[in-house]
Amino acid sequence: MKSTRAEYLNFFTNWLHYQFPRNADIVRNTLIIREVQKIVDSDSEAAYWGDRDCWTMHDIANKQIQSRAIEGVTAC
Repeated sequence: MKSTRAEYLNFFTNWLHYQFPRNADIVRNTLIIREVQKIVDSDSEAAYWGDRDCWTMHDIANKQIQSRAIEGVTAC
């Protein structure tokens, strides 16, 4: 799937909200989307990720969020 950054982010956002539609998931989904926006920072990145499954991106974004949370806790 050849896509632009905007198309990929829109597709991923829709996929994420479909997988996790509950109101309780809103904050978590927002954090994941922000992380994905950092990872997919260009059309070439979108082209790369457009050919991969969304669960992989979801897992990578979650790991990034968790590692920052751990760094924040251990920095105190």
